[in-house]
Amino acid sequence: MPTDATVQRARQLLQKKSFAEAIQLLTECLAADSANRNAQELLGMAYFMDKQYLPAKEAFNQLTRMDPVYAPGWVNMGAVQNLLQDFQGATKTLRKAIQKDKKCASAYYNLGIAQKAMKMNSMAISAYREAIKLDPTMPEPYANLANIFVEMKNPAQAIRTAEDGLAHCAGSRKLQAILQKARQLKEGNRRNAAPLGRLVDEAELAKQHVRTTRRELSAAERNTERDAFRELVKTIRRCTRPTVEMLDGPFQQHLHTLHLAAAQNDARGNASVAYEEMLKTITELDRLRGSSKEAIAEIRANLERTDPGL
Repeated sequence: MPTDATVQRARQLLQKKSFAEAIQLLTECLAADSANRNAQELLGMAYFMDKQYLPAKEAFNQLTRMDPVYAPGWVNMGAVQNLLQDFQGATKTLRKAIQKDKKCASAYYNLGIAQKAMKMNSMAISAYREAIKLDPTMPEPYANLANIFVEMKNPAQAIRTAEDGLAHCAGSRKLQAILQKARQLKEGNRRNAAPLGRLVDEAELAKQHVRTTRRELSAAERNTERDAFRELVKTIRRCTRPTVEMLDGPFQQHLHTLHLAAAQNDARGNASVAYEEMLKTITELDRLRGSSKEAIAEIRANLERTDPGL
């Protein structure tokens, strides 16, 4: 049977889930023509579909040796390494895929999986966002990114990500499930939130035996204290709102730029510029943190002064 016909026959066998027969056919094909890239790639897919991940890894590794500039070979090998839980190896492999094809969405998607598994959430977020930018029709990066935000207890970002994904992939049940989960988390947070936020752990506080005394304040004194607290709360809100916006926006973008520069061996100085911008952002975040801390300390001092028993 001619080589092209053999490969076509193997594809048909894979569609029928006749994995063993396809593997045997492709192995015989490669024995006769060891340089056949299509047969080598299909052999890796056959092993992968049959959940024989070690042989699949070796098949894709052989494919990268046959054609080192073929990005899908590196992507497939990285995906198999993720399944084998070799996340560091997968990261190196997938960065090579990105070097071969800087617009390969699946490479960034699989890189995000490896980085998330290594608890490198910021890097994983950047990788998933790049995958989405390169191919907005892939539902998996949206789903994984939304899941990270759910784990981070950030339902607002999770909801936005899932809704954006559904706008491009309306039939994704996984995204619909994640969106529902994120909305439930947001509703739970809303019910549990105190007017000024949870300043103490109520369960821990219940274990303590604290003696308190009731204050007798005039209406004027109470209004004065109430106004002072309102101003302090406004100060904290003024600081925390831009803090969150900077963490979700510029700070993530700086990390993303540094990540891309590292992954692509960028020699144009982008990493240096991003690093300087990140330092400025961190300085501003520290200033906002200091202002918030001062306002909270003032609230605590006021409580201790006016309620000695607290």
